[in-house]
Amino acid sequence: MNEQREITVQVRHSHGKGESRKLRAKGLIPAVVYGAGGEHRSVSVDPRILRKTMDPARKLNTWYKVTLEEDGKAVGTESCIVIDHQVHKVKDAILHVDFLRVDPAKELTVRIPVEVTGRAAGVVAGGTLKTFLRYVHVAVKPGDIPASLLVDITALQAGETLRIRDLSVPGGRILENGNQSLAHIEPAKIKKEEDSEGDKKKKAPAKA
Repeated sequence: MNEQREITVQVRHSHGKGESRKLRAKGLIPAVVYGAGGEHRSVSVDPRILRKTMDPARKLNTWYKVTLEEDGKAVGTESCIVIDHQVHKVKDAILHVDFLRVDPAKELTVRIPVEVTGRAAGVVAGGTLKTFLRYVHVAVKPGDIPASLLVDITALQAGETLRIRDLSVPGGRILENGNQSLAHIEPAKIKKEEDSEGDKKKKAPAKA
């Protein structure tokens, strides 16, 4: 379950690079709230609070209850996730975020990391594990966004391949091609044959 977290942002009416510099000088960053047919709202947010309120596992896939304040008064709340952000190339500081309105009852598309767990039987037998995807896109309701796609490879034998169609996301749907490979165990004998061929080439006498 993806627990909704709360954050407060300040409504702003000024825009441009000059305004962004002023905000950052105050320890704030520019942000926007948009989507779902609602009004496009320019806001500012404290990046330290943004990081603090992020779900440590889901990070940018955190589901937020965003309270909008103006002149010290709450003027509305929005159900959002961070759909985009900009980060300083050197300092790793967040420079800007886009909050996308989401409907708790409707699916949205998010990108989640792939996490491989277990030690494959084929690896125990001397094979080599190969993985192919670091992230996958899933369609899921905000409250069901998983921290990652867990891929248990324990039962995977030498020569076998685990594909997208072999897995599922509780409460959601994986949007990648079902034939896409996630993990494959290269048998030990293939490695030995390749090594043997390489040795033969090295030992072969040079032609006169």
